[in-house]
Amino acid sequence: MTNIQTASATTTPRFSPEFFAAFWAAPSMSHSMDILADDIIGYWPGDSEPVRGFEAYTQKIADLLAVAPDLKLELVDSATAAGPAEGEELFFLHYIGHATGPDGPIEIRGLDRVRTRHGVVVENVIRYDPVFV
Repeated sequence: MTNIQTASATTTPRFSPEFFAAFWAAPSMSHSMDILADDIIGYWPGDSEPVRGFEAYTQKIADLLAVAPDLKLELVDSATAAGPAEGEELFFLHYIGHATGPDGPIEIRGLDRVRTRHGVVVENVIRYDPVFV
């Protein structure tokens, strides 16, 4: 069973495309991460194994922001579908990202497939094109 980071489901924010857009418009590890499950699984391009668990998942985001601190993702489009289990939803998020990396400007185009259970993110499959300028 997925444990949620907050004590009460009535006060737990729910993941949405708008939540994603707001976070990535000004990403910061100081933002609340209440929408992530303790046992979240993240699949990043180039990683041979998924990232498992809240600490490892949030560390992956922190590491990304350390390399490209001005990273911003602009949500281009989204779609939502019911998941296979009761209380699950699948969010398909198409975005364009801009940042400055160690070698200069970066632009990516990506798609995340986010699985939620009762509004809490339990899985994220992240895919994006190779970096281009």
